[in-house]
Amino acid sequence: MHQTLYDPIRKKDVPATPEEHVRQATIRFLLDVVKVPEHLMCIEFALSTIDPNTDERADIVVHNFREGASIDKPWLLVECKAPDEYTWEELQVQLNRYLKILTPKYIMLALGDVTRYFVLDSNGRSFKKLDSLPEYAK
Repeated sequence: MHQTLYDPIRKKDVPATPEEHVRQATIRFLLDVVKVPEHLMCIEFALSTIDPNTDERADIVVHNFREGASIDKPWLLVECKAPDEYTWEELQVQLNRYLKILTPKYIMLALGDVTRYFVLDSNGRSFKKLDSLPEYAK
């Protein structure tokens, strides 16, 4: 029997892969610490929803509908990777592909238990490093 983890957003058990452990820990962090409402979080978000020419999926997208933002301008884009399976450089290359389709306000990269955060600067063209994410506005 394969090990599984319960995903509270997708409301189902998912295979307990190393990457899924990172994703589920990140979901718990977003729900419990950042206070992201469950209904605004999308797991394995199909980027083909926006660009039909891609089959890529973002690990976690937190929509920003409350501020009137369209689906391609989420509050947060998260990419999760298992430790020892990716490097920061590989993660950056993947992220750059996503940023051709999405313009998030914040980015969170989780590589194992090491996390990096970024915010879109005021000119909307580049991201600067943050120490942590702000709590999601209620």
